[in-house]
Amino acid sequence: MNLIDIIKNAGIVGAGGAGFPTHVKMNARVDTVIINGAECEPLLCKDKELMKKFPDEVMGGLLLAVANASAERGIIALKGKNKEAIEKFNALIAANKLEGKIKIHVLGDYYPSGDEVVMVNDVLGRVVPPGGIPLNVGAIVSNVETFYNIFMAYKTSAPVTDKFLTIAGEVERPVTLKVPIGARISDIIGYAGKILVPDPVFMSGGAMMSEVVYDPETPVTKTSSGYIVLSANHKFILRKTQKSQQFRKVGKSACDQCSYCTEFCPRYLVGHQIEPHRVMRTLLMSSQNEPLITKWAANCVECGLCGFYSCPEELLPNFMCATVKRDAAAASVKFEVRKENIKAHPMAQYRKVPIKKLIAKIGLAGYSDHADFDPVEVRPKSVVIKLRQHIGQPSAPAVSAGELVKKGQLIASAAANKLGADIHASIDGKVSAVTADAIIINGGM
Repeated sequence: MNLIDIIKNAGIVGAGGAGFPTHVKMNARVDTVIINGAECEPLLCKDKELMKKFPDEVMGGLLLAVANASAERGIIALKGKNKEAIEKFNALIAANKLEGKIKIHVLGDYYPSGDEVVMVNDVLGRVVPPGGIPLNVGAIVSNVETFYNIFMAYKTSAPVTDKFLTIAGEVERPVTLKVPIGARISDIIGYAGKILVPDPVFMSGGAMMSEVVYDPETPVTKTSSGYIVLSANHKFILRKTQKSQQFRKVGKSACDQCSYCTEFCPRYLVGHQIEPHRVMRTLLMSSQNEPLITKWAANCVECGLCGFYSCPEELLPNFMCATVKRDAAAASVKFEVRKENIKAHPMAQYRKVPIKKLIAKIGLAGYSDHADFDPVEVRPKSVVIKLRQHIGQPSAPAVSAGELVKKGQLIASAAANKLGADIHASIDGKVSAVTADAIIINGGM
């Protein structure tokens, strides 16, 4: 069986972002394969811990991907502060005489160094075109855990049934765990000790690009990377959960067109056609409920930097850009974007935002950014396994209520000839329900 089939059968998807099916991403020929080890979201540590604790597996996954893509080189891109991981990777490179094949690229400690477009520019000096992917410029970029999963599938035929994630914030003991997919937040949060606030909410996926989750019964998916626990009344939570009527009204009354939102925008700095201050200008000239249509938001990736760091008025141009994209899609408006002769801004290297400054700005400086890996076995009584944990079509259930299943057994299949991924049982047990969007398994059977 070739590597692409192994990856497909294991149900591997991007473990650090939107969950793009990895068998599709890896089915290409490029000159460079890059491990994205930046982990630029504040307080998250799971990629760092994976690189420290499982360097052989991560490196092994990279070597498999490099060979499959007939690539000239593999590059491990990680931050200089992760000294232990760098030392271990260097030792592996030397021991296996891989100096000509595998290189380490040391990144600065800034946000969003993990944006794959920013990373390709930093590591290779190439500009991914707007709306494009690294493949367009001869590269494949994937998350640390994805390469770990590739190696484990190749070596042991193990499908993806577990997820590495960090629990941080208002907890006694920030920790990184390996948990069964489908475990609920309530099943795992106790491994970090007591919650230190009476009204907790959970930022799923880090701070900047996270979804604020209020329900502790929310299940872990293949793309979960961590949960930051904060008070529901924390200023950052209140800003992240502002309603459209509020951020539009405040933005319209207070934007002074300083353009800092644009000057610090990571995609603007790599040469893409995006200018958040012009989006705010459109808001100034629109009525409260009028749809906003402007080309200046089309290339926004909603990293949050403009709203949560750059704006001196603490407005939310990131939310406005997201609104514009939705309004344009609803109106079936598509913009022509320039994709030729794109060059990075000459100030790009001098406008990077240090993580420490960002953490201070969003009010998270008082929380630990260390969360060591705890190898404890997490055993939830039941799991809720979502049928859509990836980009593409939901998976089709392959089991029925009442069936006994084993960990690793296929329980939902990717739709034929559609973008998707297989899904496997994460615990032994009995299928208690198959719904329109999930399969529920009770353990201990």
